[in-house]
Amino acid sequence: MGTDSPSLYKAISAAELEAARTVRFDKSFHEYPFRGPAEAWRIRRVLPVDFEAYGALVLPWRAYLETSTGSWNRVRDEPFDSISEAYTYLGRPVPSPLTLDIWKSDFRMIEYTRTVPPLARSALGQFSRDADAIFIRCHGVERHDWAIDRELFLALPDPFVEMPQPFGDFAIFPRGVPWFIHHRDDESILYLAGSAALIARLESACPEQFVRLTLDDYYY
Repeated sequence: MGTDSPSLYKAISAAELEAARTVRFDKSFHEYPFRGPAEAWRIRRVLPVDFEAYGALVLPWRAYLETSTGSWNRVRDEPFDSISEAYTYLGRPVPSPLTLDIWKSDFRMIEYTRTVPPLARSALGQFSRDADAIFIRCHGVERHDWAIDRELFLALPDPFVEMPQPFGDFAIFPRGVPWFIHHRDDESILYLAGSAALIARLESACPEQFVRLTLDDYYY
């Protein structure tokens, strides 16, 4: 969107967003000053720690394979919608269990569109507890805080393309925080925290695109 285009997102104060963000974060949460050991980031650094279940929703991605010379070749021009689709396309067995760690070790990927599957958006809507608004915090060059009508947000196939600043790290949650999403614009992953019922619904609705996680899994 151009800077002069009207936005679907309303700018709000940091205090308004933080008042609505009634969840608990680990001491290592990325917005907090943290002086712990320099180790690979875990899910607990980007998601609240007081939810029942966690998972990752894979968005469309382009796959690359490493050659014997150390270069990377694109598998095909069209993006893949799921992780298992890439293994099947190459005639490889799909790993079981299929984890983000295995995916990341077998492929290099580049993000494509950030289109959220309709069934996933429907599940998020059903588990929003009739919240009236969705809150978004974007960490880019600068920090931005926005709010948007919940039904409008969930009607957007790609809610990021409409944002005034579509690049950076995003925290997304409805009023009352029945679920919480973290996304980084250079990764084809939505990290999710929610009730056990919501995570089970997402897993059944999008079985080829959803991976269960724990707070101690690696964050990419």
